[in-house]
Amino acid sequence: MESNGLHSVRNVFGGLAERKKKEAVERLLAAPPRKANALLQLHDDLLFMRAFPGEVQTAQISTAALDEFERWLGRLPKSEIKTLDDSGVAGTTTRHVYEYPMGQWLARNASKDVDIDWRRYEDPTLLDPYIRAFTRKSELDAFDSGDYSTRDWVRLARGAHSFSDFNWLIRAATGADLKPSALDALWTAAEAPLEWRLKGSRWSTTRNFLPGYPIKARKNFRRPPEDVAQRISKPLTKIELLPRAKARRVIEVARTALAVRCREVVAITHANVDEVYWCDLGEGIALAVICVAPAHRLPLETNTGYLLFSNGVPIGYGGVTPLFRQANTGINIFDAFRGGEAAFLWVEMLRAFHSLFGATRFIVNGYQFGEGNDEAINSGAYWFYYRLGFRPDNAERTRLAAKEFDRLRQPGAPRSSKTTLKALAVGDMILDLPEFDARDAFGENQLVKLSALAGAKLAAAPARDRASAENWQAEALAKELGVRDWRSWPKPERDAFNALAPIVAIAPEISLWTAAEKRSVVAFMRAKGASHERDFAHASAKCPRLFRALASA
Repeated sequence: MESNGLHSVRNVFGGLAERKKKEAVERLLAAPPRKANALLQLHDDLLFMRAFPGEVQTAQISTAALDEFERWLGRLPKSEIKTLDDSGVAGTTTRHVYEYPMGQWLARNASKDVDIDWRRYEDPTLLDPYIRAFTRKSELDAFDSGDYSTRDWVRLARGAHSFSDFNWLIRAATGADLKPSALDALWTAAEAPLEWRLKGSRWSTTRNFLPGYPIKARKNFRRPPEDVAQRISKPLTKIELLPRAKARRVIEVARTALAVRCREVVAITHANVDEVYWCDLGEGIALAVICVAPAHRLPLETNTGYLLFSNGVPIGYGGVTPLFRQANTGINIFDAFRGGEAAFLWVEMLRAFHSLFGATRFIVNGYQFGEGNDEAINSGAYWFYYRLGFRPDNAERTRLAAKEFDRLRQPGAPRSSKTTLKALAVGDMILDLPEFDARDAFGENQLVKLSALAGAKLAAAPARDRASAENWQAEALAKELGVRDWRSWPKPERDAFNALAPIVAIAPEISLWTAAEKRSVVAFMRAKGASHERDFAHASAKCPRLFRALASA
């Protein structure tokens, strides 16, 4: 819906366009829309102009207008305001089942405005194991009696000392003598829906901007290059490993930008404050690459999340998992920022990941372009990737895509039908850089097979329990690799070696490999326990014989 002419000029630049934007905002400040859907469109237009201003003043007046949103929404009937719930807009409510780290953050930073959404909690008894973990012995008879519902017990136990049921549930558990991993697992199993009343929160999409970020005006949007692969192969030099204080601010903005929109990315939820990379993409755009905390690292993959910023405004996100010399990825631009320079930013994002982790093959899974994703089918997302050089991983779909693309290039050709797009949206799409070696292809489905084979190895070990079996396997592998001092390594490296041993041991006749190959494998295993998982990604790329053996196991 049009916002008094603002929507049609928001992505146009130049002196005349900027004047039109300012005049439109001034009119809207004097007479804002009185319907929820019109306000949402206005909100998106203002966010877009705050992120992509043609002049600094355009960003400033957009920010001033956004500050009025809670008041504007407050004029609407409650029934209309509810239609905007889960949008993240100031004055609305977000309802979601959050992971434990986000729950802890909410308890610290938004406790008065967050509570358990009891009305939408289908089975509150799922919370009982979590609560019982920190219930005192003196209370157990009553808790186990069945005389109290879960909600009644929470109200009884918390008394009047907490802002809400949710606040008590997090605080009481934090004060108990329990491992964070145990609380994390119990909270996840509880699947407790939360209700976050955003009001005028600085974490709403309306106001969640990275503090202290200088605003840069632009003259136009950038286009992707003709040779995408060549551009990605060119090293990105403006990359910084952030110090902890800056990393924490970036993580906080990233988590909340996703949380208010009912989204999460594992690496951002369980972020490693010691490994956040800041990549300058020019024109006020930056890419924050957030690596996962050591306790949540994957065996063979490097797990990262990312957030795209434009003038400090979160505009998109995704996850990337480098594996050997390839990386699985995708891009999600928030609705308010569609119609910008997504294609250019996608190429620059891949360039950053090539520079950071050495990936020479990029893989996009089917969901990103329509497999089980109606939104991607409706938007024709398939052709976004295709135009940038990604191709299907199947010969038949490659022929179908080429034929359909030739048709689309004809003047006046109608867009692809949903039937065609669904036929194409199967499997993966792949982009190989010139330096990629086809022998290094590693099917992701192989990860499941390797995990099962590792389980079988542990089951066959002459040990009394799983931990002892893993230790036995690590000791046996150390002998095959000629490692004598592994027990004296730092504990994170020792633990990493133990964890990877059942998988690495799948490679046949590893004891017969060259001394250099063995050293590379040992360095790769130890790097999983390094403070920066980027080291692991680079170490894995130096183990072609290992990964080729595992790929064919």
